Amino acid sequence: MTCLKLESPAKVNLHLALLGLRGDGFHELAMVMQAVDFCDELVLEPHSGLQLHCEGLELASDHTNLVMQAAQFLRKAFPERQLDARIHLRKRIPLQAGLGGGSSNAAATLVGLNQFWGLGLSTEELQTYGARLGSDVPFFIAGGTQLCFGRGERLEPVAKPAAGAVLLSKRTDVSVPTAWAYGICREELAQVYLKGEQAFCSARQALRRGEMVAALQRGDMTTAGHLLCNQMEDVVTDQIPAVRQNLELLRQAPDCCGVSMAGSGPSVFALFATIDIAQAAHRSLASRLKANDIQAWVCGLREDGVRFC
Repeated sequence: MTCLKLESPAKVNLHLALLGLRGDGFHELAMVMQAVDFCDELVLEPHSGLQLHCEGLELASDHTNLVMQAAQFLRKAFPERQLDARIHLRKRIPLQAGLGGGSSNAAATLVGLNQFWGLGLSTEELQTYGARLGSDVPFFIAGGTQLCFGRGERLEPVAKPAAGAVLLSKRTDVSVPTAWAYGICREELAQVYLKGEQAFCSARQALRRGEMVAALQRGDMTTAGHLLCNQMEDVVTDQIPAVRQNLELLRQAPDCCGVSMAGSGPSVFALFATIDIAQAAHRSLASRLKANDIQAWVCGLREDGVRFC
């Protein structure tokens, strides 16, 4: 087969709640995740072995990279076949930024190699494999707007808003390891955690029936922006003041519907009714973003996840 190319998008969390701790030690989550048009690129080419090359950002190309883990996972699932490829990963999504770049890259690898190697796996099978690699991987296979429960791997689609855009921003010198952020939250929020499946189930149902989902379904970005919620935000900003400063800067954007932290941070985003309004806001803040060493990107809301291009 000739080469295949895929887009590997970032995500933001329109709602992120840590409901409590599960029996396996992971957090039980209730989230609304949205894929956005800020993408890495994955290229698959014929090769005599399995090789990964990364460019754009400094990133390991060995077994610690989720791309290689995904490829090796498929190889082991089909031991009777000779499965080789050269994988080029062109990184734009910052590392340890709360945007899901690594999980998205793993999802793109599963989807791409499934076609490149002619494995014939269904979307559901790919999501099952993805959940074993990382909690967010199934989301990036599905994409769009999703309710995400469990560790984040249990998905329920929400109709994508007809419009909407985000202005993403991140201080270039600040990163947040996901495990560290969840560990701090465990210490700070334990007293308010729910306990037991019945309580978790009630919280999930409240999110399904809540105003955030209703606002997204009717394309009401103003209401959705007012309802942006990330339970990790206060905990992380207490530890890393630069994240709070970034949030305060975005709140000054004209016609902003709302501002929140993405995932475990440190990236933050502002929600806008249209991409034109987001671009105008970016221009108005450009000098202050640059003065504070903050990178920023305007992104449309995406109705899918990883895709061939």
